[in-house]
Amino acid sequence: MRRTVPTLLWRELESLFFSPLAYIVLTVFLVLSGFSFVWALKGSAGVVADTLAIFLGDGLLFWVLLSVVPALVTMRLVAEERRTGTLEVLLTAPVRDGEVILGKFLGALVFQAFLWAPTLVYVRILRGYGALPDTGQLVSSYVGIACATALLTAVGLLFSTRTSNQIVAAVGALSFNVLFLVVPALVREERFGVLQRLLSAVSVTDHFAGSFSRGLLDSGHVAFYVAGTAGVLVLATRSLEARRWR
Repeated sequence: MRRTVPTLLWRELESLFFSPLAYIVLTVFLVLSGFSFVWALKGSAGVVADTLAIFLGDGLLFWVLLSVVPALVTMRLVAEERRTGTLEVLLTAPVRDGEVILGKFLGALVFQAFLWAPTLVYVRILRGYGALPDTGQLVSSYVGIACATALLTAVGLLFSTRTSNQIVAAVGALSFNVLFLVVPALVREERFGVLQRLLSAVSVTDHFAGSFSRGLLDSGHVAFYVAGTAGVLVLATRSLEARRWR
């Protein structure tokens, strides 16, 4: 990997961490994750394994955060540069479109890792009361969060390449995320036949519940997220390339 990607990564991190929106997102995230943890404790009656399962995979607020945060973080990555005219300057520099996309993608991922890091405090709280979480379940849950976040971040980045309006990019990505998460859950009955099996195969929640939230690292489920993320990033790169020729 050339030094271009680390340079672009650092550029994106500076842009994200010095943006007022970043701290608004951080505040909202911490408040909602706190409510989610309390809700998980009450819903599990204090059972540690069930608390982690709800807080890091099965809870409604968990999926709300996972669908909303990537859309908010990525909405400005390309759209804002297109609006201000700095995208044209970037595209005339000696960098490849794929490197631009990869740098922005990694920057958004690192920033979201910074958002999720404080949730480890809740694990420490459980340990402080003598309740020891299962290490395997904890690790697999965070691996699953990383995989799902990567896929939804790639989707948000794709939408950001398609417009110069941050709000449009955020609404587009959020709408897609919600549909991607909700529709497969609605089509559960066998009478839907092939459609039910097809949607189940691409369901983000099904792949998460079938492996990560149960304390398992299934290579098939990991491959789904990796392949999906790579595919969407390729689409985002092609979208940016199309912009170069306009």
